[in-house]
Amino acid sequence: MEFLCEKNDLQESVSLVERIVATRSTLPIIGNILVETEKNGIKLSANNLEMALQLLIKAKVVKAGAALLPAKTLAGIVSKLPNTQIGFKLSEKGTIRINYDKSNFSVHTLPPDEFPVLPKIKDGKSFSINADLFKKMISKTIFSVSNSEDKYILTGVLMEIGKTSDDGNMRMVATDGYRLAKAAATVKLDKDIKASVIVPAKALQEMLRILERGSGEDVAVNVASDQIAFSYADVYLVSRLIQGQFPDYKQVIPKKNPIKILVDTRALFDSSSRAAVIASGSANVVRLEIKGKKIQLSAQTPDVGTIDEVLDAEIKGGDKLQIAFNVRLITDVLKVVEKPNVVLEFSESLGPGIIKEEGNEDFLYIVMPIRTQESA
Repeated sequence: MEFLCEKNDLQESVSLVERIVATRSTLPIIGNILVETEKNGIKLSANNLEMALQLLIKAKVVKAGAALLPAKTLAGIVSKLPNTQIGFKLSEKGTIRINYDKSNFSVHTLPPDEFPVLPKIKDGKSFSINADLFKKMISKTIFSVSNSEDKYILTGVLMEIGKTSDDGNMRMVATDGYRLAKAAATVKLDKDIKASVIVPAKALQEMLRILERGSGEDVAVNVASDQIAFSYADVYLVSRLIQGQFPDYKQVIPKKNPIKILVDTRALFDSSSRAAVIASGSANVVRLEIKGKKIQLSAQTPDVGTIDEVLDAEIKGGDKLQIAFNVRLITDVLKVVEKPNVVLEFSESLGPGIIKEEGNEDFLYIVMPIRTQESA
């Protein structure tokens, strides 16, 4: 095996693939990256048995071949290489020579025979989605997944496809039990496809990084009963699905929320961020209260201090409200809001609140309040 490639192309691709490599495993072989030559480039593959990634890099192939390179070593070397053309040449003794300028590394490799084959979905349900739209849907839901393995079902994002309703024929929903985010869209389905699966957040996080590279192409999605695959440009990612019953999110959505508050997104985010400085010492509790034609955000921590901020707002449906939230759950959603204004909807001080983007019915965020002495 022998080829030449550009350092920048190599580093970007190796960094993506290396993230998939298992750091702790009883199977040492999956701690490696498979490097294979293709007609017009090289193919990098990683497989941790839960998720696998394969991508192509432009390269000038001198001699065909394949080898396994230790992922951490390869990533470390590539990150330190100068910005120049890099040459790889595999010797008969199983070492690979990495040439740059007038210098080189020599790294021991393994034969590729025992590396686990990347799964290919044969009988799945396929559809395509615009890359920018898919990126937005992931960004607006993934932050709400649970980080606790005790809530394993909630460490993934529910993906519903083909079940047409008022908010389109595709939905992505995530919740950690304290908040819920739902993004919806209408996508073109060639067939009568219906599926409801739970995609691990780790797979969607990697997909998000891949989409950040941009190519202008659609994402091809292939869903089976136990796996899901994404193809985008020269990248192929496949992951196991989480098995189990996702909570019925529709029952969580409040039916009536008469109090509606329209407020500037940036102003609310900045105010919440400042309040978080004080609230960090008291379980992140921040209070929201209607004050005439304005809303007030306040927080206090004994022996630290207090904060009171008043924001302009348009208020309909009520003039009395005092409710408390974990401020982190508020700032998290405001980071992904794209509209200049958000709508806050409330029913009562102990009922869940809703946050929407003004003029966008495809996104919904629900957050549970915190019981305090004032709201009790």
